[in-house]
Amino acid sequence: MGDRANIKIEAEDEAPIFLYTHWDGYCLPETLQAALARKQRWDDSQYLTRIIFSEMIKESVLDETGYGISTIVHDGDNRIITVNCINQTVAIRDLIWTFEEFININIENIKF
Repeated sequence: MGDRANIKIEAEDEAPIFLYTHWDGYCLPETLQAALARKQRWDDSQYLTRIIFSEMIKESVLDETGYGISTIVHDGDNRIITVNCINQTVAIRDLIWTFEEFININIENIKF
């Protein structure tokens, strides 16, 4: 079973990176919001990707399963949040926000 979802990280001249959760898809928008709310390294895709993934795994850092990193979607391809590091935007379905807008929205109103 599971609750699969991904965060797709887009950066200039790089293949996209997918940060995968097997169990926590329902709270992935909130997790991303918390990571971006730190307002750290928004202009550095490598560090920002690590900050986001660290927020995802912070309670499970030593677990063998539950999370993954890939250059393609393996599971959860119907639920993807796109983080565009070039434009500093977040997209969920057809909704797009700047990082600043995203950290200030009421995430409970967003269907994911």
